[in-house]
Amino acid sequence: MPPPLSGLRIAVTLPLPNWFGGVDYDFAIEMSDELRSLGAEVFELDVSPFIARNQPGMLHAIEAAKRFRADVAMSIPNQGYAMYCKAPAGENVLLDILQIPTIMLWDHGLLQLPEQILRPWPLKPSETAGGSIRRIRQILDHPLFVHYSPDRGHMRELIRLGAIGPDRVRYLMQSAYPNFIRYGYREDSRGIYDSSVAFAGNVYLKAARDLPFREPQLDQIEQGMLAAKHERLTEPWWTLLMEQIDQLDGASRKRLALDPDQSFFWRYVYDEIEYAGHTANRLSILRSLKRPLDFFGNFAEPESVSALSNIPGISFRRCLDYFTELPLLFRNSEVILDIVHAGFYSGVSAKIMGCFACGGLVLFDYKSDFREAFGEIADQVMYRNVDHLNALMERYLGDPRKRLDVSLYLQHRARTEFSFRELAKRILVDEPWWRKARR
Repeated sequence: MPPPLSGLRIAVTLPLPNWFGGVDYDFAIEMSDELRSLGAEVFELDVSPFIARNQPGMLHAIEAAKRFRADVAMSIPNQGYAMYCKAPAGENVLLDILQIPTIMLWDHGLLQLPEQILRPWPLKPSETAGGSIRRIRQILDHPLFVHYSPDRGHMRELIRLGAIGPDRVRYLMQSAYPNFIRYGYREDSRGIYDSSVAFAGNVYLKAARDLPFREPQLDQIEQGMLAAKHERLTEPWWTLLMEQIDQLDGASRKRLALDPDQSFFWRYVYDEIEYAGHTANRLSILRSLKRPLDFFGNFAEPESVSALSNIPGISFRRCLDYFTELPLLFRNSEVILDIVHAGFYSGVSAKIMGCFACGGLVLFDYKSDFREAFGEIADQVMYRNVDHLNALMERYLGDPRKRLDVSLYLQHRARTEFSFRELAKRILVDEPWWRKARR
C-alpha cells in the first residue's frame, strides 16, 4: 500500500532560524520531514528574504516555488508565516502568485491574526485607525485560505465580531510534534533533568512594565482584569478584559479607541493579555505553590531571571533546548506544572501535548477544549484554582503508581490520536477541505 500522502506536492513555509529561540524553525523542519515520511513531495519556501525585503532573494524563491508546482501549501508551524510571504509589489506569494490553497494552522489566532494584519501598531489611542474588522476579514476570508484553529473560543469571537465568515474555519485539537513522540520511546534518557516539580516557560516582566500606552484609565482596566483573574482563574483573559472595557462610558471608550473596529483596541488587547496578564498570572500561581519548584526557561526575556530567583520556593535553573533537553525534563520529572499561555481561550498549547507524548505528567489550568477531546481523564490533570492545584500535586507526588497510570494513558492518546502525523493525514487526505478552496 502506498504512503497516505503519496503523489501530493506540498509547499511549506520555513521560518527564520533565530526567531523565538529557533523553536519555530525546528518545528517547521520536523513537520516537513513528517510530511515526507507520509509520502509527500515537499518544497520549503524560505521566509527570510520576504521579511528582509531582499528583492533578489524573494524573486529567486518565487521562481523556485513556481517550478515546484505545489498542489497545496501549509503555513508551518503556524499561520503567521504565510502572511510574511509577500512579493516586492505586495502580492502574497501563495495566494496571488502561485494561487494554491493554503492551510493556515492557527496558534493564538484571536490575538495574533489582527496583530499580523493591522501593523504598523499605533502606540497610543490618538494614533488609531478605523476599519479594522473590514481589514481583518478581507485577509482571512480569502477563498484560498483554509483555516484550522486549536481554540474554539478564538473561532467564536472572531466570527461574532464579523472578522471571519462562520463557514471559513474548522477546529483541530492541538497536536504533539514528532520530536516529543520519539522521546517517549527512548529508554536511554532516564535520570536527566529529573525534578520533583518543574515549570518550563517564559514570563515578561520588562515587557509588562514597559507597555507604551500607560495612562490612568487604561491602567485601571488592567488592574480590574488582573483582580478578576485572581478570583476566576479558569475564565479566559479575553472575557475578563472585555468585561472591564464594557464598563466604560461611551465617551471614554471612544477617547481610548477601545472598539474592535479601531486598531488601537487590538494593540491594547494584545499587549494586556500576552504580556501583562500572562506574566501576572504565572507569577501569582508560582508564588502560591506549597512545594518547591524548579524553573526552566525565560529565553524570551533573560533579563528577568534575577527577579524570578527572588521568589521564595522557586529555584531558577536555566534555559533548555526545546528539542533535545525539554523532552527529558518532561519525561523524567515527577510533575510538570503549566499555566497555559494567556493567548489561549479554550484550547491548550503544543507544549502540553508534547509533555504527554513524552510520557510526562503535566498539571494545567482548566481548558474546555481539552476536556471535550479527552473526556473525564482530563479532570485529573486540570486545576480550577490554586488550592486544587496544590491538592493535585500532593496526590501525584504521594502516589507514583497513579502518576504512572495517568501519564501512560495520556501518552497513548497523544501518540495515536493527536500527533502531527495523524493531523496531517486527516486534513490533507481524510477530510481534504483544501480541495474545495476556490481558485
